[in-house]
Amino acid sequence: MKRIFALIAVAVLVAFAAPAFAANPFADVPMNHWAYDAVAQLAANGIVVGYPDGAYKGPQPATRYELAAVVARALANVDMNKASKQDLEMLKKLVVEFKSELDALGVKVDKLDARVAVLEERIGGWKFSGNFRFTAKWADGNVNPWGVDQDSNWSVDRFRWNIVKYVDDKVTLNVRLQGGGGDSLDVVRAYATIQFPWDITVQVGRFPLDWEADFYATDFAGYNMNDAYVTDYDPLATAIWFQKPFSMGSFEMFVAHDEDDAYSDFYRYGARLAFDMNENLKLAANYVKFDYQDGEDLSTLWGDLIVNFNENIAFKGQYFAQDSAWDANAWKAILEVKQDALKFTDLWVEYAQIDRGFYFRNADPYAWTLSAGTLKNDFLESTFTDTRILNIVARQKWNDQWWTYVRYLDFDVDNGYALGINNGQMAMMYCDYKQYTVSVRYNYTPNLWFELGYDYVDLDEAAKPFFDYDGEYGDSMVWFRTTVNF
Repeated sequence: MKRIFALIAVAVLVAFAAPAFAANPFADVPMNHWAYDAVAQLAANGIVVGYPDGAYKGPQPATRYELAAVVARALANVDMNKASKQDLEMLKKLVVEFKSELDALGVKVDKLDARVAVLEERIGGWKFSGNFRFTAKWADGNVNPWGVDQDSNWSVDRFRWNIVKYVDDKVTLNVRLQGGGGDSLDVVRAYATIQFPWDITVQVGRFPLDWEADFYATDFAGYNMNDAYVTDYDPLATAIWFQKPFSMGSFEMFVAHDEDDAYSDFYRYGARLAFDMNENLKLAANYVKFDYQDGEDLSTLWGDLIVNFNENIAFKGQYFAQDSAWDANAWKAILEVKQDALKFTDLWVEYAQIDRGFYFRNADPYAWTLSAGTLKNDFLESTFTDTRILNIVARQKWNDQWWTYVRYLDFDVDNGYALGINNGQMAMMYCDYKQYTVSVRYNYTPNLWFELGYDYVDLDEAAKPFFDYDGEYGDSMVWFRTTVNF
């Protein structure tokens, strides 16, 4: 009887152990397995440099761990100047085949998937993309509340061609050609991005820089409805930029030299210290200084706060302190609610206060269609009086084809309005007004869409007589836009 029980115990043990032996990851991969041909082809193309010991073992059987190590090395070290689309397809197939072994080796599969996506983007070492935009405008009248012509016009107001060359794993070159709106095609960006040890990244040349991208609303195409107060440089003149991440954030700094400017040559310096405390709290301290050769220097220190209550609702705030002739300050508070929370729309509610004399040396915040030149134009770069702004944007994505948005802007200045002189004529540079915008967008394809919009400005009654000298006041606009991304 004891012998019978012993035989039963051995049988049970073998039954449970058999699957484990069959799935042994150290077992040799059969020599007729397709992975050998795939690895051999990648090796012939210079994508795979051999097994972990540096030798390609030819007909000798390999374990699944060895082949998994080859796949991981190939993804990490692939030369995109040599790789073809077929090479990447084989790599993707090998990643799927050896996912378990890669995971056992400590190689995160999700990171490998992201790496494959990057490789597909960089195949051949080149990447080309761009943007074409045609806009037809029909304006009611020929002058907006700031003395800027708003005649009806049709134009190719933007053409961009982006060229990226992935030189190697450490160096990338970027060039942007841009034209439109009557401007000839010109090189507006040209810079090198260089990866140094210790996760240090450096950019040299003419490149974009924006430290306020989280703090302004956009339409569905990404066009800003309330641009940055200080940064959003595109490009940042001729500059050098440095970034070093750390466990809870990153440190950035730049120095730029502007050689052709109304204020003569000047240097521009900036530094940013950002903290991602956790998924719900982000803080940043920023500083930018304009160091003029002739004229008074201008520096701005500001802080950022982002509180994510959950993945759909966030509070954002900024406070700016400016060192200039006026020593003016500004601040804004924002509530952002995404469409997943409200179901039928997302919502951006922003309130801002700007002191008299606050300089907008770079961007023109809240400039949108008829309100272009609100805070900055050819003869104005600072606020004439204390200003309060309420900016509300609601965007609706009904399905993949139909998107809409509405916008309400309330521009409230002390003393009602301010006046200036433009080419010998009196012009309204600053006044109370309300602006209403509505837009409908149809996505014909993922890269081609049409937009029909209407914009109306309700100017303060006290300011309207100053625009009656030509008999018309440009208070509304209809526009039709065609955009192609490629």
